[in-house]
Amino acid sequence: DCLLSRGLGDVYKRQFLKDGESIYNTLLVSKPGAGKTTCLRDCIRSLSNGKEGWEGMKICVVDERSEIAACHLGIPQNDMGIRTDVLSGCGKSEGMMLMLRSMSPQIIAVDELGGKKDFQAVEQAACSGVRILGTVHADTVEELWEKPLKKWMKRGIFERFILIRHNRSGERDFQVFNGKREQLC
Repeated sequence: DCLLSRGLGDVYKRQFLKDGESIYNTLLVSKPGAGKTTCLRDCIRSLSNGKEGWEGMKICVVDERSEIAACHLGIPQNDMGIRTDVLSGCGKSEGMMLMLRSMSPQIIAVDELGGKKDFQAVEQAACSGVRILGTVHADTVEELWEKPLKKWMKRGIFERFILIRHNRSGERDFQVFNGKREQLC
């Protein structure tokens, strides 16, 4: 097993997310409390600002419960990056459609996908050429194919899965899988 225990930076350095000038449709996967939302926020900021070897991208965040950006009076309290627009307090599926129609994003980021409407919106965004960066609750990548979202996983919309776990010292470890559930690292 190749665990990326130095943090999310290794995922960028080794370019597991990069797909040409954009990213793969990616799900961050873990059980509750393992840091999916924190990692999502880090990815959004890095992809928005750009990093070594990465040009910044226009990202729209649908932040239903204001857990990602922590908006107060419409202003994100967390650093979301210079090319990020945030829609807070709106349902995920409705928010994704609003952002898709009005903001011309390169990436739509959303936390805790799970419902049928969420994945219908993801599918519509992906079919429109927008990349998706999201999170979902599961303990393993295989569990995604056992959940109600099995139907959506089989459609092959997501090309990368990053499994997040805590190691014995409490640090996050990352395992990267492709859309066929083959471990890349």
